Amino acid sequence: MTITRFVPWRPAAAALLTFLIGAAAVQVASAQFEPPSTVFGSVADSAGEVPAGLAVEAYIGETLCGTKGRTEFTGDGPARVTVYVVDVVSESQIAGCGVVGSEVRVKIGDRFATQTARWNPGPVQLDVTFGSATPAVIPTFTPAPTRTPAPEATPQPGQTGTPAAVDTIPAGSPGAGSPVSSPRGGITSATPGAQTANSGGGGGFPIWGVVVLILGGIAAVGGGVGYAMSRGSRPEADSEPGPPLD
Repeated sequence: MTITRFVPWRPAAAALLTFLIGAAAVQVASAQFEPPSTVFGSVADSAGEVPAGLAVEAYIGETLCGTKGRTEFTGDGPARVTVYVVDVVSESQIAGCGVVGSEVRVKIGDRFATQTARWNPGPVQLDVTFGSATPAVIPTFTPAPTRTPAPEATPQPGQTGTPAAVDTIPAGSPGAGSPVSSPRGGITSATPGAQTANSGGGGGFPIWGVVVLILGGIAAVGGGVGYAMSRGSRPEADSEPGPPLD
């Protein structure tokens, strides 16, 4: 009887070999594949506006290399333009198709454009015209500028806000031109800090006069009280004797 010995490293080696072969195949395929050339542009016709929704195809020689393209409108009103786009595959995808520099013919609807493009991976612009039309310019869109709010006024040091308008006493009245008293009492002023400087000027009864009156009143009251106290403290002997009693 023959006994087969199991060697544990053989399945692992086989799996590793299969993985390396698969990775090499993917690398070769990636190296051979090239992305398509995306041909796009405007379409103008001297006979009138080219409608949207027309099928667009691309050929290299006699080989159909691009399908599923369409015409569309872009822009509004007088600035509306017909545009198209179509992907043109490379030779790595379809034999006879795109290699760098290959001539690409574009068919819009049932008409071939007289203009041709050169195949190159990525976007390639080709503006198409029919008849005596001139190439249309594809409009670009610029975002509308946003309105910047006006900066707020910065209060000056010591100022809490914009000073309110101050009513003054009308001409012809006593104290004409002076500020009207505020609801809380006192004098309001349109120029903070200037009240003391203006107190001695013309217009209205000056504050120093009020102070003098108050001090004068206090002195008069004090003098009266002192006099009364001095009268009450004099002895009765100082009074003049009256006439003798009968």
